[in-house]
Amino acid sequence: MDSKQNKTVRVDLGFSPKILDRYVAKEFLLSYVVAVASVLSLRIVMDLLILGDEFVEANAAGEAPGALTVIGYIFDYYWPKIFEYFRDFSGTMIFLAACFSLVRMTRQNELTAILASGVSLKRIIAPIVFIALFLNVLMVIDQEVILPKLADKLVRRPDERDALRKKPVWLLPDVHGSLLSATKFDPEKNEMENFFVVLCHEEIAMGHIASKKATWNASDNRWDLQDGLFVSYDGITEHPALKPEWASSNYGVIPVPYYESNHSANYLWKQRNSNFKTLLSSDQLTSIIQKEIKAGEQREAISEKHFRFTDPMINMAMLLLGLPMLISRERRNTKTSLILATIGPLTCFMFTFICKLIGAELANPLLAAWMPLIIFLPLSVLALDSLKT
Repeated sequence: MDSKQNKTVRVDLGFSPKILDRYVAKEFLLSYVVAVASVLSLRIVMDLLILGDEFVEANAAGEAPGALTVIGYIFDYYWPKIFEYFRDFSGTMIFLAACFSLVRMTRQNELTAILASGVSLKRIIAPIVFIALFLNVLMVIDQEVILPKLADKLVRRPDERDALRKKPVWLLPDVHGSLLSATKFDPEKNEMENFFVVLCHEEIAMGHIASKKATWNASDNRWDLQDGLFVSYDGITEHPALKPEWASSNYGVIPVPYYESNHSANYLWKQRNSNFKTLLSSDQLTSIIQKEIKAGEQREAISEKHFRFTDPMINMAMLLLGLPMLISRERRNTKTSLILATIGPLTCFMFTFICKLIGAELANPLLAAWMPLIIFLPLSVLALDSLKT
């Protein structure tokens, strides 16, 4: 009898760190899947509301496509876009996933039970922060590996469908200050018709190269010309684009078999889209920066390259700005917590978006890429440090 009364009953109100980590990680990952599906679907639907009529336009024969054909057009156009939208809203989706998971745990009193056991608030959000770092790595892989391979599809317009549109090229700045033009560029055949290049010396036109057709030679990085001919305006025939062995007895007129250019057929196709630099890898951006292009385009490429370093850190700053408002030992209304938690990340997102828009306009393009981090990273650290444990 005494032995039964002397037995000690142990009640463990705590949580195993490993069990807690797995549970919080599971809730966060499930919420992340929902956030990704919601954000990407909403983005595609909004785009369809604006561009939907482009998919149902009559084809060249004047026949309107059928329903299944239109669905095929839409799928073919938007499946590469999913990777671009994932890159653009990666930080937003991570923050939304944190909101979904923590709010659900709060409303079901799970977070209250965890806090009652004496677990630190910072200990609760540790799995979310760790997984967010991994998800940012996925964003970097998407940006550096997947998007460059899909760039030729991502620069298409909805009405181009399975055929690439042939477009003219007008006065595109080329190496050595030359201006490249063509009445028609065919991206499928990598050819240009009525190829015309104005050669400049000290920013003054000294002559031009003309050819009926130019075909891109990828192995030698040049345009092979059909009956190419250089005509000098003032008798000068010395220019980096003109080889000494091409000398001709005709005064100021030289046969030109090819034209070496830093603008490949692939580049000409992509540059038709004003945002094509965002689809390139860091190595491709470096090669563009090294080209002799317009100062504004070069600043834009420099800014974009530095955003590749700052974007993952900006995403983490957005998350750390919102987390302290989502969990607190002070009892708050759920709606109030969500509103307060959204203010910081939304401000960071909008400021970053503005910096990306004006990057090419600033004298120092690095400033546009690093300014969001300079402002919001210290604020996120202060917000996390203010979290009462």
